[in-house]
Amino acid sequence: MSALSGLHPGLAPYAAALVSYFPGLKVTSVYRSPTTQLALWRNRARNPYPVATPGTSYHEYRRAWDMVGPPELLELAGRTWESWGGTWGGRFSRADPIHFQA
Repeated sequence: MSALSGLHPGLAPYAAALVSYFPGLKVTSVYRSPTTQLALWRNRARNPYPVATPGTSYHEYRRAWDMVGPPELLELAGRTWESWGGTWGGRFSRADPIHFQA
């Protein structure tokens, strides 16, 4: 799945399987360079989702991706991902339901 090509090679097959189980969801962000993460951080006030401080985002380490779609599908995908041992952003203290990481 090319949308996930920026993920760590050991994580990509599991993420691809999850994405294939929920075709109503679309991958929107995978790897982010430190420069991209810094730009997101600087504009976080205009972002409806939480943005990690540069240097702490799992996206920068190829260990996270974001997906968008219907909230009920994101929750199902999040619970499935958690059952596989991953972390879903929907459970963060400042919820980030589009975020999946390992």
